[in-house]
Amino acid sequence: MNVGLCLSDLQPQTFGDGSNHRTASATHFAGHFRLIDFMLSNMVNSGIYTVAIVLGSQYQTLLSHIGAGREWDLNRSVGGVQYFPQYPGGDRRFNDVRDEPIQRALLYLDEVKAENVLVVDGSSAYNIDFREPLLQHVATGADVTAIYVNKPVLEIDRDFTAYCKIERSGRVSEIQSDPPAGEPVNQCMGAYIVKKTVLIRLLSRERSCDMTKFSCQVLAGTLKSLKVIGWEFSGYFARICSLPTFFHYNMDMLDPQNREPLFDFNSRRIHTRVHDSTPTKYGQDADVQNSIVANGCLIEGKIENCVVFRNVKVHAGAVVRNSVLQRETVIGANAELNWIVTDKQVIVSESRTLLGYKTHPVYIERGKIV
Repeated sequence: MNVGLCLSDLQPQTFGDGSNHRTASATHFAGHFRLIDFMLSNMVNSGIYTVAIVLGSQYQTLLSHIGAGREWDLNRSVGGVQYFPQYPGGDRRFNDVRDEPIQRALLYLDEVKAENVLVVDGSSAYNIDFREPLLQHVATGADVTAIYVNKPVLEIDRDFTAYCKIERSGRVSEIQSDPPAGEPVNQCMGAYIVKKTVLIRLLSRERSCDMTKFSCQVLAGTLKSLKVIGWEFSGYFARICSLPTFFHYNMDMLDPQNREPLFDFNSRRIHTRVHDSTPTKYGQDADVQNSIVANGCLIEGKIENCVVFRNVKVHAGAVVRNSVLQRETVIGANAELNWIVTDKQVIVSESRTLLGYKTHPVYIERGKIV
């Protein structure tokens, strides 16, 4: 297996009415990263250096972040990263096959010398060596190997989630969008190893396909005719598809027991685009407790239990607790925030008080002034 197909989430992130300026794969995570970093790093760490990325709408941020793939060693003359975006046209389509991204990706994969293709979702965070499930895939002669994680239902956001039932033989007997009765459940991770000939046959009539559709519609209808085997992943797994999951899993990174196995497990590092920024500057009265702070920031106030992204400014007298501040957020002097999520370039004016709740954080859209 030396080729990967990434179905970049075709639905924009669902944080709020004005948050659809980036695809879910480009969502920020843990102060420095985007979700797509995990899939690209996992594939490269597993020896996969040919990656086809099927793009949905609002993909410009994703393209700017990945570029030629240099940070992941994917800027290659042979293989590397290949993009398959949607072309505009609506009712004015002049070619209903070649102008659809999934079909152009399949034509590309058909020319690659590989028996198996790794199909992944770009909006999850985990650290895995895909060569381990590949060994089982080859040994069992499976058409498809479905990678899943066993989790309690309460820890799962049910939006855009697929579940699988595993027989004692290891065969997948059912894939559905509603969680089965009983706990814990087998949550599909949006990662499949598929024989290339099988994959091309399954998607030959699809014009576009996200991971939810691939799991619950395309693959679920073939379980009796294909040999689909499950492989259980036992590491840390985060599927981010909504504001509560974004907030929850970012805050999870404050715990070293979650953070360390995710970012550098068995020397498998997660790489991201390098930004040359100055170190963070801390004022004389700055107070930082149990927080992740990226570079380029100015911290003059107090932050506690927070994830702070690049170029954020927290002015003197401000108190920020239990919050996620994305890039270029400015917190005015003497402001107070608790359980808040800001998108990029948000300005909170002086002496403002913003309060959310642990299970219902308040989201402030990109570029807003409060």
